[in-house]
Amino acid sequence: MEQIILYLLGGTAAASAITLVFVRHVFYAALALLACLLSLAGIYGVLQADFLAITQILIYAGGVLVLIVFAMVVTNRIQGKALQVESHHRVAGFILSVIIAKILLFAYHQTTFLKTPATEKELKPLGVALFTDYAAPFEIGGVLLLICLIGAALTASSFKNSAHD
Repeated sequence: MEQIILYLLGGTAAASAITLVFVRHVFYAALALLACLLSLAGIYGVLQADFLAITQILIYAGGVLVLIVFAMVVTNRIQGKALQVESHHRVAGFILSVIIAKILLFAYHQTTFLKTPATEKELKPLGVALFTDYAAPFEIGGVLLLICLIGAALTASSFKNSAHD
Protein backbone atom coordinates (compact mmCIF):
# COMPACT_ATOMS: atom_id res chain seq x y z
CA MET A 1 0.00 0.00 0.00
CA GLU A 2 2.86 2.40 0.79
CA GLN A 3 4.32 1.96 -2.67
CA ILE A 4 0.97 2.72 -4.30
CA ILE A 5 0.65 5.91 -2.26
CA LEU A 6 4.25 6.87 -3.10
CA TYR A 7 3.62 6.35 -6.82
CA LEU A 8 0.41 8.39 -6.65
CA LEU A 9 2.10 11.22 -4.77
CA GLY A 10 5.13 11.09 -7.06
CA GLY A 11 2.90 11.17 -10.12
CA THR A 12 0.96 14.09 -8.69
CA ALA A 13 4.19 15.95 -7.92
CA ALA A 14 5.56 15.30 -11.42
CA ALA A 15 2.30 16.22 -13.16
CA SER A 16 1.91 19.43 -11.19
CA ALA A 17 5.57 20.34 -11.83
CA ILE A 18 5.08 19.85 -15.56
CA THR A 19 1.86 21.87 -15.39
CA LEU A 20 3.75 24.59 -13.53
CA VAL A 21 6.23 24.86 -16.40
CA PHE A 22 3.69 25.03 -19.22
CA VAL A 23 0.79 27.02 -17.77
CA ARG A 24 0.60 30.68 -18.78
CA HIS A 25 -1.65 32.14 -16.11
CA VAL A 26 0.27 32.89 -12.92
CA PHE A 27 -2.60 31.98 -10.58
CA TYR A 28 -2.85 28.48 -12.06
CA ALA A 29 0.93 28.18 -11.81
CA ALA A 30 0.66 29.00 -8.08
CA LEU A 31 -1.99 26.30 -7.67
CA ALA A 32 0.23 23.79 -9.48
CA LEU A 33 3.12 24.77 -7.22
CA LEU A 34 0.92 24.21 -4.17
CA ALA A 35 -0.06 20.75 -5.44
CA CYS A 36 3.60 19.89 -6.05
CA LEU A 37 4.72 21.08 -2.61
CA LEU A 38 1.91 19.24 -0.82
CA SER A 39 2.65 16.07 -2.79
CA LEU A 40 6.28 16.27 -1.71
CA ALA A 41 5.17 16.73 1.89
CA GLY A 42 3.03 13.61 1.50
CA ILE A 43 6.01 11.68 0.16
CA TYR A 44 8.07 12.79 3.16
CA GLY A 45 5.26 11.69 5.46
CA VAL A 46 4.98 8.24 3.91
CA LEU A 47 8.74 7.82 4.18
CA GLN A 48 8.49 8.65 7.92
CA ALA A 49 10.41 11.90 7.61
CA ASP A 50 7.85 13.77 9.69
CA PHE A 51 10.07 16.76 10.38
CA LEU A 52 10.62 17.33 6.65
CA ALA A 53 6.93 16.88 5.90
CA ILE A 54 5.85 19.44 8.48
CA THR A 55 8.60 21.85 7.42
CA GLN A 56 7.56 21.46 3.80
CA ILE A 57 3.96 22.34 4.61
CA LEU A 58 4.66 25.21 7.00
CA ILE A 59 7.49 26.97 5.21
CA TYR A 60 7.02 26.23 1.53
CA ALA A 61 3.35 25.48 1.03
CA GLY A 62 2.32 28.05 3.64
CA GLY A 63 4.81 30.87 3.57
CA VAL A 64 6.13 30.93 0.03
CA LEU A 65 2.75 30.44 -1.58
CA VAL A 66 1.21 33.21 0.51
CA LEU A 67 3.93 35.54 -0.79
CA ILE A 68 3.27 34.44 -4.38
CA VAL A 69 -0.47 35.05 -4.05
CA PHE A 70 0.21 38.42 -2.38
CA ALA A 71 2.50 39.40 -5.28
CA MET A 72 -0.16 38.35 -7.80
CA VAL A 73 -2.83 40.43 -6.08
CA VAL A 74 -0.57 43.48 -5.98
CA THR A 75 0.48 42.99 -9.61
CA ASN A 76 -3.13 42.63 -10.76
CA ARG A 77 -4.07 45.87 -9.00
CA ILE A 78 -1.25 47.77 -10.69
CA GLN A 79 -1.92 46.54 -14.22
CA GLY A 80 -5.66 46.02 -13.95
CA LYS A 81 -5.52 42.71 -15.85
CA ALA A 82 -4.46 39.14 -15.19
CA LEU A 83 -0.73 38.49 -15.30
CA GLN A 84 0.30 36.04 -18.01
CA VAL A 85 3.74 34.70 -18.75
CA GLU A 86 5.06 33.81 -22.19
CA SER A 87 8.16 31.76 -22.86
CA HIS A 88 10.26 32.22 -25.98
CA HIS A 89 12.99 29.70 -25.10
CA ARG A 90 11.10 26.43 -24.80
CA VAL A 91 13.58 24.28 -26.72
CA ALA A 92 16.57 25.57 -24.74
CA GLY A 93 14.63 25.14 -21.49
CA PHE A 94 13.70 21.57 -22.40
CA ILE A 95 17.31 20.70 -23.26
CA LEU A 96 18.55 22.27 -20.02
CA SER A 97 15.93 20.41 -17.98
CA VAL A 98 16.94 17.08 -19.56
CA ILE A 99 20.60 17.78 -18.70
CA ILE A 100 19.70 18.67 -15.10
CA ALA A 101 17.52 15.54 -14.83
CA LYS A 102 20.43 13.37 -16.01
CA ILE A 103 22.78 14.98 -13.48
CA LEU A 104 20.25 14.42 -10.68
CA LEU A 105 19.69 10.79 -11.69
CA PHE A 106 23.44 10.20 -11.78
CA ALA A 107 23.83 11.75 -8.32
CA TYR A 108 20.89 9.68 -7.05
CA HIS A 109 22.46 6.44 -8.22
CA GLN A 110 25.82 7.36 -6.68
CA THR A 111 24.37 8.17 -3.26
CA THR A 112 23.87 5.76 -0.39
CA PHE A 113 20.91 6.57 1.79
CA LEU A 114 20.34 5.91 5.47
CA LYS A 115 17.91 3.06 5.97
CA THR A 116 16.69 4.07 9.43
CA PRO A 117 14.06 6.80 9.83
CA ALA A 118 14.84 9.81 12.02
CA THR A 119 13.66 9.34 15.57
CA GLU A 120 12.56 11.84 18.17
CA LYS A 121 15.90 11.41 19.93
CA GLU A 122 17.72 12.65 16.83
CA LEU A 123 15.41 15.63 16.20
CA LYS A 124 15.08 16.88 19.77
CA PRO A 125 18.64 18.33 19.90
CA LEU A 126 17.90 20.20 16.65
CA GLY A 127 14.81 21.81 18.17
CA VAL A 128 16.55 22.64 21.41
CA ALA A 129 19.50 24.22 19.56
CA LEU A 130 17.15 26.20 17.31
CA PHE A 131 15.36 27.78 20.26
CA THR A 132 18.37 28.21 22.59
CA ASP A 133 21.75 28.65 20.90
CA TYR A 134 20.35 29.86 17.57
CA ALA A 135 17.26 31.73 18.79
CA ALA A 136 18.60 35.15 17.78
CA PRO A 137 19.36 34.23 14.12
CA PHE A 138 16.00 32.46 13.92
CA GLU A 139 14.13 35.54 15.16
CA ILE A 140 16.23 37.93 13.07
CA GLY A 141 15.39 35.89 9.98
CA GLY A 142 11.68 36.15 10.79
CA VAL A 143 11.91 39.91 11.31
CA LEU A 144 13.88 40.28 8.08
CA LEU A 145 11.17 38.43 6.14
CA LEU A 146 8.51 40.67 7.72
CA ILE A 147 10.48 43.79 6.74
CA CYS A 148 10.76 42.48 3.16
CA LEU A 149 7.02 41.89 3.03
CA ILE A 150 6.28 45.41 4.31
CA GLY A 151 8.78 46.85 1.82
CA ALA A 152 7.12 44.94 -1.03
CA ALA A 153 3.72 46.29 0.01
CA LEU A 154 5.03 49.87 0.18
CA THR A 155 6.79 49.52 -3.17
CA ALA A 156 3.66 48.12 -4.78
CA SER A 157 1.51 50.92 -3.37
CA SER A 158 3.97 53.54 -4.67
CA PHE A 159 3.78 51.94 -8.14
CA LYS A 160 0.01 51.98 -7.93
CA ASN A 161 -0.02 55.65 -6.92
CA SER A 162 2.43 56.63 -9.67
CA ALA A 163 0.40 54.71 -12.28
CA HIS A 164 -2.66 56.84 -11.52
CA ASP A 165 -0.74 60.14 -11.74
